Amino acid sequence: MDEFVNRLRSTAYSEVLSGLAPPYEARRIELALRERLAEVHHSLMTSSGRYAILELYYLRHVAWNLKVALKAKALGKSYEETVEFVDMKAEELVGRRDLLVKVLNARDVTEAVAALSGSEFHDDAEKALGSFQAKKEVRFFDLFIDRAVLSAISKEYSKNYMAYASPKATDVAGVADMVALDIDAYNALSVLRAKLWGLPDADVRAVTVSPTQRVTAAVLSRIAGAESVQEGIKLITPTYPAPQGGPGDEQAIDALDDFFLDEMSRTAEGAFVWQGLSPGTALALVKLLEFEVGNLSAIAIGIQAGMDPLSVAAKLRL
Repeated sequence: MDEFVNRLRSTAYSEVLSGLAPPYEARRIELALRERLAEVHHSLMTSSGRYAILELYYLRHVAWNLKVALKAKALGKSYEETVEFVDMKAEELVGRRDLLVKVLNARDVTEAVAALSGSEFHDDAEKALGSFQAKKEVRFFDLFIDRAVLSAISKEYSKNYMAYASPKATDVAGVADMVALDIDAYNALSVLRAKLWGLPDADVRAVTVSPTQRVTAAVLSRIAGAESVQEGIKLITPTYPAPQGGPGDEQAIDALDDFFLDEMSRTAEGAFVWQGLSPGTALALVKLLEFEVGNLSAIAIGIQAGMDPLSVAAKLRL
């Protein structure tokens, strides 16, 4: 871990790693890397014409911490047990630190959800709480908090899509493909996971983001009503060449998740074909930095766990 951190000190991550002291832990390294991701995103957001889509995508940093905090409260964790797993830099940059602090200080998960009243996360957090209480699956908080952010992104893009279209290439240098991939991946994966976690069909349909994109509401309804996860995945293939099959439902969903992530990586790289800082290239840079942070965090976890280097490399998205 010492060698890993020392190598990163010669990169753009040097400043955020300067506050770390040995012994180094993968968790603390990841939080430092995510801090720089938030800083870069904030800089792009404030220097590229303040496009609303970039501001809404920034909410994903806030949502990341909220998901950690809400799941911790659902599991009965205290403030002291939880605060080490979040970094509040993203909230501090946009003056929203108090919201996360209220959630962290709540007595239980019900009070934590109530603390979100008045924010864009509250309604979906309440739905997550209801589903958690019914099924005791903490990952419902991941699902519904993501839904809150992506619903706002989808509505903004659908209403103002012409503002994000490049005059040279509307689907490459613009944001169309990236928004569609994010919404389609969320909708398909969330419907499949909600089915797997035992929600009734009517509740499964309620987890989707609207407006939908290339995977339509009609297709999502058919996935929700499919006899199995595997049959549901087959319904996506007319739109995306999604992988089929797997040793189990969880593995099949994970493979589909990996497919969408790979598609996003290729799409973000393609945005740099054209010159100039458009909203598309700004969003693509954020996406590529997310992959970089994910890869570096995976390496740190692998080193800490003593994993074989080839096994770690196989998990990276390059």
